[in-house]
Amino acid sequence: MEQHAKPNTILDTIAIFFIKKTANCFWEIADTWSYKNDAITRIYNKTIGKEYQKEYEDCGISSHSNILHIGCGSYPLTEIVLANCTKGQIVGIDKNNKAVQRGQQVIKKNNLDKRIILKHGDGLDFPVEEFDMVIVSSCSQPKEKILQHLFQKVRPQGTIIVREVDIATKDILNYIAAHPDIELKQQIRHNPFPFFEPIGWTTFCLTKK
Repeated sequence: MEQHAKPNTILDTIAIFFIKKTANCFWEIADTWSYKNDAITRIYNKTIGKEYQKEYEDCGISSHSNILHIGCGSYPLTEIVLANCTKGQIVGIDKNNKAVQRGQQVIKKNNLDKRIILKHGDGLDFPVEEFDMVIVSSCSQPKEKILQHLFQKVRPQGTIIVREVDIATKDILNYIAAHPDIELKQQIRHNPFPFFEPIGWTTFCLTKK
């Protein structure tokens, strides 16, 4: 399913820059407060966790998949939801060592330290060959360079899930279209309160041929 999008105008580029900055700031704050406050944790789990569950169901995750998540943050909700979806290995990485340390505390608190491993790492060069699926958070940057690494190194028939804020989906579609060995299998919109357009996000489910 190949899709092309018109290039962004200068105004589009400026708007994308500021909205992505705002969205990334929000996710960092949401992760930090979910790590610190149990009431916020419950809300975060219920709202965003539901969207992640839908994402994995729609992308056809296998119960035995080994999964890497790039950009786990201080509150690794992706990994927590995945622990209920697969019996395979779950590894989360983040460039921020403090976020990894906080995330490890959350995993231990949820008694998931035997199922989930969090590491300090960068999506630009982290080894990905052993994983069946790689998930890239919307705040993981620079997105195109991370995808370049994944498109080259992910095993054939491997799945790549990419999250991006709604306003920046043109760039992702154009980058996918430039790589004929990458197939777009599914595109999923997420706009739960308060993530209305253009600060909601879209999930791209890709397969390497």
